Amino acid sequence: MKKFTFTLESVLNVKRALEKQQMGELADCNARIRTFEQRRRETMEKECAQHEEFRQRLAEGISPAELKLWRDANITARERVEYQEKVLEQAEGERMRIEKRLVGLMQERKILEKLKEKQWENYRIEERREAAAEVTEFVGHSVFNEREGS
Repeated sequence: MKKFTFTLESVLNVKRALEKQQMGELADCNARIRTFEQRRRETMEKECAQHEEFRQRLAEGISPAELKLWRDANITARERVEYQEKVLEQAEGERMRIEKRLVGLMQERKILEKLKEKQWENYRIEERREAAAEVTEFVGHSVFNEREGS
């Protein structure tokens, strides 16, 4: 009997490779998100420290020129936080797209693996059927030879 070969083995291998690649991209994206979250946290901490320093200076009394400088610094700090939030939001959107592609690839791979299992089962059934036919032929041939010899 011929050896079992899955007709779509090359497609299955490609799906596995693509799935592995997407998992790597997801890991990279998650690492970037952690970095962006850390940067945002640091930026927010700096902003809070800046607010606290401003309150202390305000209690001590500051000139209108210093007040304008503090206001401008506060606006800049708020813009940095907003920028970090946008970057983080974009990275999370990318993660969702990667996860969606990964789920699709995993589903396609599982379908191909089930098809492979089904072809393997059919191959085994055919193999048993052919083995049984050979035994029947051999036994029938032996009985025929015994009758011929009698």
